Amino acid sequence: MKKKLDALTKAKLIYSGELIIIALVFLVIAILKMTKVIPTNETRHLVINWITLFGGLWVITDFIWALASKKRRPKISLLDKCLHLPAGLYMVTFDLYCIISQTKDENILRFGFPIAILYLCACYIFEGFYHFYHPVPGILAAVVEEEVPDEEGKEDQQNENNEVNKEEEKQDEIK
Repeated sequence: MKKKLDALTKAKLIYSGELIIIALVFLVIAILKMTKVIPTNETRHLVINWITLFGGLWVITDFIWALASKKRRPKISLLDKCLHLPAGLYMVTFDLYCIISQTKDENILRFGFPIAILYLCACYIFEGFYHFYHPVPGILAAVVEEEVPDEEGKEDQQNENNEVNKEEEKQDEIK
């Protein structure tokens, strides 16, 4: 007999799976960048610098917003925001250095960006496992909202459970 997963377990599996998939994508990109499979030219690096500069600023802003907003704080995991903060600070610093100095040093261009991606990869792998056992409060709230069935739904579920129990008893008697 197949066991059905409850809504919370499904949500935790999906969320944790997404985080681990994102981590694996980051890992592949970082490895490809470090091994020069993804080439680095000045224009591409400048575009990446500007994108990650705004991304790093968003991570810092999001952390401050999470701390300051009493309305938002119960819905998010502050641990996630704290883990991503060093990457945001690093990216802002690294990007400003690259943009201002207009560096052409091959090693800086080759390893600077992948370092942040590898750090985020480690964060997402940790979060994937952590949030399976300690779900994000927003997921818990969504599951609770979804699971508020009307009275008919409860009765149907009870009848289905009773039928399943009777079938199990019959199978036990046969054995």
